[in-house]
Amino acid sequence: MIVLFLVIVSFYPTLFTSNDPLFEESPKFIEYKEDGEWVEKFAYNPMQPNKDNIMGTDDAGRDIYSRLVYGTRNTLKLGLLIALFRFALALPLGLGAGMGLNTASGLIKVFGTFFTAVPMLIFCFIVLNINYFRSLQMDSSIMAFALVLAAAGWSKSAVYIEDAVKRVMYEPFIEGETAIGKSRLQIMYQNVLPHLIPEGVSLFFKEIGMALFLVAQLAFLYIFVGVTRPVKALAFIANYAMILEPEWGGTLSRIAVDVHRYQRVYWITFYPILVFSFAIMGINLMGEGLKLEFQKRDSKVVSYIKKAFIIASPRIYISQLLRIKKYYVPAMLKTLFVIILILVFTINWHPSKHKIDPGSALSYLYELSDKKYEGRTAGTPGGYQAGEYIIEIMRSYGYIVNTSDIPVISEKTNSMSILAPLVIDSAEIKLTYGDGTSSIYYLREDFSILSVDDAILEQDPESTITYSAMTSEAPGDDDTFFIDRNFSGLQILMYNTPSQRILGAEHKVSFVMFDGYERRHNTYLFKSTVIIPYDRLRIALDSGPVFAEITFSYPSLPQYPLRNISATLPGRDKTYEDPGEVIIIGAGYDGVYIKDASVPFVMTAAPAAIMLETARVIAKLDEPLEKTIRFIFWDNEFEDIIYSPISGSYHYAMTQKTPIMMVNTHGYYYFDISYPGFTGEKYLNLVSYPAQRADKSNYLLGLEIEKRLKAMDVKYMRYRYNLRPTNALRHMRLNALTSVGIGNNNTRDINTAYDRPDTIDQDRFHSIGQALVDALTINPYIME
Repeated sequence: MIVLFLVIVSFYPTLFTSNDPLFEESPKFIEYKEDGEWVEKFAYNPMQPNKDNIMGTDDAGRDIYSRLVYGTRNTLKLGLLIALFRFALALPLGLGAGMGLNTASGLIKVFGTFFTAVPMLIFCFIVLNINYFRSLQMDSSIMAFALVLAAAGWSKSAVYIEDAVKRVMYEPFIEGETAIGKSRLQIMYQNVLPHLIPEGVSLFFKEIGMALFLVAQLAFLYIFVGVTRPVKALAFIANYAMILEPEWGGTLSRIAVDVHRYQRVYWITFYPILVFSFAIMGINLMGEGLKLEFQKRDSKVVSYIKKAFIIASPRIYISQLLRIKKYYVPAMLKTLFVIILILVFTINWHPSKHKIDPGSALSYLYELSDKKYEGRTAGTPGGYQAGEYIIEIMRSYGYIVNTSDIPVISEKTNSMSILAPLVIDSAEIKLTYGDGTSSIYYLREDFSILSVDDAILEQDPESTITYSAMTSEAPGDDDTFFIDRNFSGLQILMYNTPSQRILGAEHKVSFVMFDGYERRHNTYLFKSTVIIPYDRLRIALDSGPVFAEITFSYPSLPQYPLRNISATLPGRDKTYEDPGEVIIIGAGYDGVYIKDASVPFVMTAAPAAIMLETARVIAKLDEPLEKTIRFIFWDNEFEDIIYSPISGSYHYAMTQKTPIMMVNTHGYYYFDISYPGFTGEKYLNLVSYPAQRADKSNYLLGLEIEKRLKAMDVKYMRYRYNLRPTNALRHMRLNALTSVGIGNNNTRDINTAYDRPDTIDQDRFHSIGQALVDALTINPYIME
């Protein structure tokens, strides 16, 4: 009954709790029992057991009860896999050793001797402390832990199986089987295995119990499956890393500290230990009960197991098919069972209700990446025309469209903001070497100019900008061009004072040396000129000091306002003025400036194209959705090497403070679309970034999205906290009820020669759109 109860909890956790295991409670008033009476007080985390959190909360404010409930599946899966992997090693080696195979017997003895000299717990602690294991996602982590713990503990089971096989081999009937001419393989299959199965089943359950006990022991040493969540003083007084996803072992990871304050916060330690003890006791009791049952001569359970073994035998099934006239009924029943099994694992039983059109999505992609838009750079005619195209499409679908200009001129200082895209039509770099030879390199072919010195604004706009000096790797020399190998990006820190502090401008001209890096970038106005060389120019600069002459045309300032485009579709019985909770889907639509390119870059256009197709499907629904949908196309957003107050999402979230105003009225969910990636990339990234206001259904919402990706056969990696998000996701998550990012924003080959229509992963391109449509139409935790 205990094991059955644990299985039910594993598969149906929502029957036992409505709380989200990742939700972090803020300090609040709680009701709890004291001396048999309900009293109220204002509590901080960790909160004692109360009406809302029956087992209290941990240091981060997460509900311990819900974490134990949702952790049941992960923990039992780990214990089951450990037992399975141990048996996969122990069974064949134990069988071989018991039947006289000296090699198998010797291998068992070697492993048994080693783990007698080196305790298994210490061995696992050393191996699992390797960084590789500490950074794995939950599913991968469970698999890796199971393999390590199985490799360390299989020998005990092998010894048990070896002894059991020897006992069978000493039975008198084995001599009779040998006398009639049976081979050792036949004896093993027909005589040994059937006698071994009952004891093997009992041993298997005991292995699960021992595996769980080992998981609990490792937790004492701060070893647990899954990734960690950084815990810092921003949320509460602490500074360490704790397990993120729910799993029993991780709940005990702080036990060495918690035991010293047990009387004050007993619930953090007591309840996880209680659950571990409950599960191990139940599993061991089941193993012992099966052992007692198997020792009975007239055991019905043993009889049923043997019959099941015979019924499930592939050999007998094939024999029945060959003589189907005689065995018609069992052959047909088994065939029907096999067909049902195949259907269960091959058919998608929960298909998408509303399909995106791959052709339509690609048409948006090809249009937005057309050469007439010249890369859709923010503030350029091409970027403005691309925005007009998006506005026209969204209005044609019935959306209420608004634009929000992002000012390039600072109102406080009446000066040009630092990180607004500029356009340089032409530039070249001439290198002169020590032997007098020289070579010339060209803009966008051999290098990008990431930023230019803002002092050029004082020069004649008709002039050509020139610099010349020797290159040097010595920092601090203003008379040379610095070779920078530790570039951290262009940054601006804004303070609530009349002054501004600028970082990253230590040298007048510098070359940023990224090994193997060829991504093209826009140009920005900054306190220095920063150049990113590619391929042959980078190799030439690496060869040693050279004399460099840099010449480029006067940069053109933004000709059009930078702007975010917002398109809203009110929910059922909602209006634009009173939208209720809003689901915001965001994607950047700007890109890098190109001129006369034979093949335009397409990846930066993909997020906006995905969003246009998603918007088309949602607009065509027969009935409006419960919640209001808002698509926001961010401008000046795609560069991840800059941090600017005039990027689209920064301006929306930090300058205009629109999310804060939404929080005060109705709240919002945020979904961020990033790049689908290229065909050579293995996984699609799914990023969940809970905020202080994370909705209590956040965890379940994410699990449903994962189910959809699995149903679509999309290979993905789930990240929480441990993957750098897009700038938009970073800004919008702060006040969101839930924030989710889909896509690979760190794709290396964006804006390189590899960035072509034929190299984009079209399956993932379509899957992102379909996952979003499914989240909006069939995910119960977003539209409940």
